Amino acid sequence: MTRPGLPGPGPSGRSDPARRGFPASVLPGALLVLAAWQVLHLGLGTSAVPSPGETFATLADLARRDLAVHLAASLARVLAATALQILLGSALGIALGASRRAEFLLGSAVRILHPVPKVAFLPVFMILFGIGDLSKILFVAAVAVFQTLVSVRDGIAEIPGRLFLAARSLGMGRSELLRHLYIPAVLPRIFTSLRLGLGMGVAALFFAENYATRYGAGYLIMNAYAMADYRTTFAGIAALSLLALGLFGLADLAERRLCPWLRAGKGE
Repeated sequence: MTRPGLPGPGPSGRSDPARRGFPASVLPGALLVLAAWQVLHLGLGTSAVPSPGETFATLADLARRDLAVHLAASLARVLAATALQILLGSALGIALGASRRAEFLLGSAVRILHPVPKVAFLPVFMILFGIGDLSKILFVAAVAVFQTLVSVRDGIAEIPGRLFLAARSLGMGRSELLRHLYIPAVLPRIFTSLRLGLGMGVAALFFAENYATRYGAGYLIMNAYAMADYRTTFAGIAALSLLALGLFGLADLAERRLCPWLRAGKGE
């Protein structure tokens, strides 16, 4: 019998790799990336692509200097943008999915704006909100918010009608529906959109940090590239990747804690 909280055996009696903890699940992929990186370094034979060993040695040196300042700046921006993405996207998504009036008023605007490349609007955000952190945070949130909005809206639309009948028979009002039906139904979709938004948000943040800032992983990477310091460039990329990987791990952990029913019956 499988103990709660531990990976269970797959159909063949072996442990399912997809259900392992976060560090173990990314280890094979990390080794594959490092091996391909080393092959590329040896094949090209150029200092423009340093080896993994050289890169992580440079990363360790940066960690003793100002790497923490750059990562802290990027982390603060991406966390603020992600919180805004989830709060705004979830609220609008629930409204669009639960209210025909909201869908009538805002649905067409969402369909128009969703496919627009939001990265092109960075100059607009800088004009409207200045060149400081506020414009960067709002820009990153705007890039990722539609992932949450559309996912939550579709999740509300997929709630079976019998659940609404059961809720009405129990006399649930809007606040009870929100708490006991809407949020539990869309919570897994929120975490899915959170992962997608983190990937898009980190990419957008890298772009935004190339302008009007002295701190951030994006600034570190492009400043090193401008000075042809390729080891620092790759070290910055590695640091930003590790930061994003850590955020993905936290999202997985939060989903496991807040959505335990997703793994019910899977031996976890």
